Amino acid sequence: MTDCTEQKNELTLLIVDDSKSYRHLLSNILSQWGYHVLQAQDGLHALTILNENNINVVISDWEMPEIDGGELCRQVRQHDYGHYIYIILVTARQATDDLVLGLESGADDFLSKPIHQSQLRARLHVAERILMLENKLEVRNQRLSTAYQQIEQDLQAAARLQRSVLPATTLNSEGYQADWIFLPSAYVSGDLLNYFMLDKHHIAFYSIDVAGHGVSAAMLSLAVSREFLSGRINERLLIVEGQIVPPHEVVAALNQRFCLDNEDITSYFTLIYGLIDTRTGKGSLCQAGHPTPFIIRQHGELVSVGGGGIPVGLFQDSEYQCCDFSLESGDRLYLYSDGISECENQDGELYGEARLQKMMIDLRDKDKDELFQIVEDTLIHWCQPNVQARTEFSRFFNDDISLVAIERIA
Repeated sequence: MTDCTEQKNELTLLIVDDSKSYRHLLSNILSQWGYHVLQAQDGLHALTILNENNINVVISDWEMPEIDGGELCRQVRQHDYGHYIYIILVTARQATDDLVLGLESGADDFLSKPIHQSQLRARLHVAERILMLENKLEVRNQRLSTAYQQIEQDLQAAARLQRSVLPATTLNSEGYQADWIFLPSAYVSGDLLNYFMLDKHHIAFYSIDVAGHGVSAAMLSLAVSREFLSGRINERLLIVEGQIVPPHEVVAALNQRFCLDNEDITSYFTLIYGLIDTRTGKGSLCQAGHPTPFIIRQHGELVSVGGGGIPVGLFQDSEYQCCDFSLESGDRLYLYSDGISECENQDGELYGEARLQKMMIDLRDKDKDELFQIVEDTLIHWCQPNVQARTEFSRFFNDDISLVAIERIA
């Protein structure tokens, strides 16, 4: 037995036994070892003490009236005390089945009756090591939780910033309407889109899809969007010396800038950039690796617009071409990201371009708000029929989804 002059231990122990004399004997030993000790005459009394005190270790007899040691273990494990409680069951049982039952009830260790002080001390040393590890883990978890909350706040701020560069309202000007849907797979997206009046008679539009996902993709999409914004303000990209720059030259200029700025070959993006003359309905766009846009005529004919092209930011000497088109009254031009066509169902089947085009033909008489809602619901059902199985960010999709519709109404 260890000398009673040992350093005081910070752990608080609860002894649970229906024998008063045994409780006192055990309490005296533990107190001499420097532990703070409380006593309970049965399981009910023990639960009351546990609710009112910060107990670290419970040493409980197994055989007790009303609530025995096994049931006490179960009730302790079902309750959240804000920290881990180490439980040692004291028993004369030796059968393997009894020990398994005790472990399944929530006991951490066992002591045989009569208790030998050396065994008790060894069990308490184990308890101290386990509780120390639990405390360290709790501190680390708290730090991780704080860091996660900060990251989540930062991501929410980034998402608000990204949404701020999306079109603020539906375009309704010069006999044209434009609208969009934007469904990030997480807080932020590698997709971005916009449309705006470049001058009095020209609508400009673009759709971006950066390779990859998450923050790095979102930051690159914002950088590209910033180029378009500054190009409108400073007349150095979209308009030069009062003249509108053709779409393929704009894309080529962006390719030069991002090839020079980005040595990492993974930092590339697909892009559609185009213009529509509101007076004539004639338009021109440049496709740089983005899914091919298409027009649904008022009577249901489908016309694809584009010639493929190389993504922006891969090769400094890439060349780009324009593709011309025209919109008549009732025609709609659609731009979309590959998050739609490559949306997978549970069998790994892609939704595909053909299904999207057929859906747009079938829904050509719907207004765009209703149409976009049907598109979203259709994709949700396609990739995840169980509507209860939402992701952490209340999204179903593995990739970012964006869709733009520009319609000539007059």
